[in-house]
Amino acid sequence: MRFFSRLLVFALFLATLSATQAAERVLQIVAPADASVGGSASLLIAASTNTGGGEHLGFLHAEYSIDDGKTWKILFYETDLGETFSRRVDVAVAPTKSKTIVRARAAFRGGAAGDVDYAGAAIKWDGTWAQWRTPPTRYAVIYVGGR
Repeated sequence: MRFFSRLLVFALFLATLSATQAAERVLQIVAPADASVGGSASLLIAASTNTGGGEHLGFLHAEYSIDDGKTWKILFYETDLGETFSRRVDVAVAPTKSKTIVRARAAFRGGAAGDVDYAGAAIKWDGTWAQWRTPPTRYAVIYVGGR
């Protein structure tokens, strides 16, 4: 827990530092590289924008899968979150040696650029957004029971 707190403080410091340099949008998943079979993993999912002009996190969705992406469980679906948001969640990982996949997507809205992803590209609502493609989606893989 202390590791995630320090990591969050460091990430916020970097975001503040970069705010003086250039406008940016961030979407990140902080997850362990591995976990024990039948155990759990602690995740941090964060997104932010410093572009100004009324831009905010319009949508932030996060899900995970313990069966190699065949089915997905919702971690959260949030809307209208302001300029910065982070959430720490614990998930039960796969009950056998395999991998757990975490995905998150964000849509930034309300600014001069319109609805955009973390790379600043226009959201393709029926394309990359609907199909959980990158961008607007980020992925993390947790290897359960080793690689």
